[in-house]
Amino acid sequence: MLFDGKHQKVLTKVIAIIAMVAFAGFGLVAGGLAVSGGCGASDPLQQAIDEAQSRVTTASAGVDTATAAVKASPKSATAKADLAQAKLDLGEAQSSMAQARLARDPNDPAALTDALAAVDNAPGNSDVVIGLVTVASGQGNPAAALPALAAYTKRNPRDAQIYAYWGQLAEQAGQRSQAILAYQRFLQLAPDDTLAPDIRNRLNALAAQGSSSG
Repeated sequence: MLFDGKHQKVLTKVIAIIAMVAFAGFGLVAGGLAVSGGCGASDPLQQAIDEAQSRVTTASAGVDTATAAVKASPKSATAKADLAQAKLDLGEAQSSMAQARLARDPNDPAALTDALAAVDNAPGNSDVVIGLVTVASGQGNPAAALPALAAYTKRNPRDAQIYAYWGQLAEQAGQRSQAILAYQRFLQLAPDDTLAPDIRNRLNALAAQGSSSG
């Protein structure tokens, strides 16, 4: 077992705080679906998937149109900007689809597929990256999100919150050294954040693990 009972309590608190931030920031599944369920929908979870699929279809068409425009005018800054926006729209739609699938079936492999595709289209969008974190962690596959977290921080090196996610998922994936570096970077950027005491506890625990294994 990766964590003993004492450390598991601290880790559980960190997971709970991070999960709340993820779902509150992303703002799709829990509250929204509960409200839609009171509007006469026979299956609000399926309705959310259908609506997300419609968004994906529309956004995908937008990417095709924007790609064609860039090919027609490869030197046009406007065409390139439109393509970048179209890809961002598609990434957000795919992330919504992933969250909707996860709400319907926590083990649905298509949720992770959609979340990974979303990051491919919008690698610099924090909500999309957090969406992948939510799916990967929820499905017990934290390693699936680590490359996206690394890529995001290259684009946004001062986003402390993402380093907290990165450290958490690296720790879940058994990547001790990676977790330590991510947690240390979080504390450099946000030493007074409300998560900082728990992150320091995790660093101490990881250091103790290293000492005992050495």
